[in-house]
Amino acid sequence: MADTGAEPPLSFTYDQVLAGGRRAQRRRWLAMAGTAAAVAAVAVGGVALALPHRSADLTPAPYAVAGPSWSTLDVAPLCKTASAEPTSPMVKPTTVVSEKDGYPIRIPAEPADHAAARMSCYLTTAIPSLLPDVAYHRSAAALAGTMPLQAYPGRIFDPTRPAETTPPFITASAVITDDQGSGEIGFGAAPAYESAADATANCAGNGCTVRTGPNGETVIVLDTTTASGYHHVEVHAYRAGTIVSASAENGVTPATAPGQVISSDDLKPTRNGLPLTVEQLVELASAPELDLFS
Repeated sequence: MADTGAEPPLSFTYDQVLAGGRRAQRRRWLAMAGTAAAVAAVAVGGVALALPHRSADLTPAPYAVAGPSWSTLDVAPLCKTASAEPTSPMVKPTTVVSEKDGYPIRIPAEPADHAAARMSCYLTTAIPSLLPDVAYHRSAAALAGTMPLQAYPGRIFDPTRPAETTPPFITASAVITDDQGSGEIGFGAAPAYESAADATANCAGNGCTVRTGPNGETVIVLDTTTASGYHHVEVHAYRAGTIVSASAENGVTPATAPGQVISSDDLKPTRNGLPLTVEQLVELASAPELDLFS
């Protein structure tokens, strides 16, 4: 996976869609976690699905998910790679000071492709037990050739360009469809670029709450709903050296061109409820399998 050298673009303005008062760092996580993944609303080469009208708040319109679908996920190759010794050279352990805020960012020694396989093995094993009888679709913003929930490096640390590649991150996402409609889930992991104390101090209302995870980690929960009923939840678990995110939404964001901005008015719910509950998102984000440091 070639390093992009830049943060992935957002498909919509974060502050327009979610409640205000969040720090700029949260924008990075919206993209990392796959929640800005776009899915083309065309049936060409895809699967057209009729959404049952189960709620007065749910837009009773047909929708389409582009691309192939998976009823089961082939986890064996991913888990085999994860259990094997890394084939890429280990990254020299180092700490890079963020030029933005002076925060010391610890860089993981594990090669990014091996960490991605390890996270893929966990996600593709854990998620199906929480979401039985769903069809999985690749998010349009995901790396071509990957299957849903297959993690991949969105940016790899380059010691010769530390300011441009800090922090590196790994991301995974999926669009899911079932008899409740269509929604999205996303996950991301990166070396910590701020402390849990700073994150807690900056979580003040506007749908932001602080809680404690199952392993004692600080967890920030961002929960927002647009006027149309488009519901977006993302959690950020802070532990030693890593921030892990998990997100879910009751809709699919429209496809956008690079740099294109859409209004929150364009986001419509296409599912009855979130694909995963807040409690499930917290549990997943707190899993040691998603940690970047042993």
